[in-house]
Amino acid sequence: MSSIRTERANSEVEKVLADIIQNRLNDPRLSEFITVTYAHLSVDFRHCKVGISVYTGNENVVIKQLRKSEGYIKRELVKEVKLPYTPELTFVLDEGAKHADKINEILSTLDIPDEVMDEDNTEKD
Repeated sequence: MSSIRTERANSEVEKVLADIIQNRLNDPRLSEFITVTYAHLSVDFRHCKVGISVYTGNENVVIKQLRKSEGYIKRELVKEVKLPYTPELTFVLDEGAKHADKINEILSTLDIPDEVMDEDNTEKD
C-alpha cells in the first residue's frame, strides 16, 4: 500500500513530466500527441515507472526517443520537484486509451434496441 507522501509525489511527478515532454523537448519525433498517463515512484523514490500514451502509431520511436532524452528530463524534473533522490525513469507504453477506443468502436457497430439503451429501464412507446 502506498503512503500519502508517495501518492502526492506520484501526482506531482506526473504533472511535471507531462509538461517537460509536451512543452520542453525540442525533438520533432516527439511532436506527436503524447500523454503521460501515470507516474509510479518506488517507495524509496529511486525508480519511477512512467506510462506514456501515443496517439499516432509511432509508439516505438517515441519510447526510444524518451529513453534517449532521459538525462535532460531528469535534470528538469529535479529542478521542479523536491525528491530525496533523482529517480531512474522507465518509460512504458500505456495502451489503455487504444483499448478504450477499440471497445467504443465495437460498441458503436452493435445494433442495440432503444429499450435496452433507455437509462431508467422503462419501455418507450
